[in-house]
Amino acid sequence: MTNSNDLRVIKSKRAIEKSFITLLTQKKFEQITIKDICQEALIGRSTFYRYYEDKYLLLKDLINQYSQKFKILLTQRLTDSTQLELLNQLYLALYQDKESLLCLLNLTDAPYSLTANFTKILEQQIEQHLDHYQFSIPKIFIQQLYAANVLTAIKWSLTNGIAPQISEMMNTILETLITHYATKVAK
Repeated sequence: MTNSNDLRVIKSKRAIEKSFITLLTQKKFEQITIKDICQEALIGRSTFYRYYEDKYLLLKDLINQYSQKFKILLTQRLTDSTQLELLNQLYLALYQDKESLLCLLNLTDAPYSLTANFTKILEQQIEQHLDHYQFSIPKIFIQQLYAANVLTAIKWSLTNGIAPQISEMMNTILETLITHYATKVAK
């Protein structure tokens, strides 16, 4: 078992992850080999296999890392911010990992999906908010619409920079859905 606090472990894992992301921008997932990752990371195969069984486990680990980070960011922002600040702060926090996130969110030929994870997290997050309302249209439709819109806004912001107008528009869409299609549930 390796010590995850050892600087050599941290450095090696970062090199592997960064190299994998770089390769994903150049090749399809299925075309990437362990040899490619090792060459890009300037490590030996034994170093790669010390941390990952194969490229699938590496991808799964990266997706889980970013999904967990996303979930934590959403939870923190929901308790600390207004809805407008929430989105702007979320975009800003995600922007730190811009290259990796865009690469993984746009990955379509792999067995694991960051897009699917983010969508599920967003649908769960908005479901808690929507539980206070009774809707004239299916609530699941609103959850899916909200998640798709937020995911589009995240990708757009990571690609083009953070624009407060996008956050305003996202909030307006949600407010419009609630105003026109919901009534407050008495609890």
